[in-house]
Amino acid sequence: MQCTHRAVLIITRDVEGTSTNVARERKNLSCGLAKGHEGAHEDTQYEETWEDEGKTLTHILIHLENEER
Repeated sequence: MQCTHRAVLIITRDVEGTSTNVARERKNLSCGLAKGHEGAHEDTQYEETWEDEGKTLTHILIHLENEER
């Protein structure tokens, strides 16, 4: 049986010449590991991992200063 934990990953970036940040990318992540696994959750489609402290849905915000990702 597959792990049911999920995460929403939102990647933001700066808007040049302003103090505004906008969302550049959003990914809906699903853990593809076996239910009850130990350690971080892993989405193999997007190659992302996350810790969720027991929450079944986690929101992750990453801000990029430039196009580093």
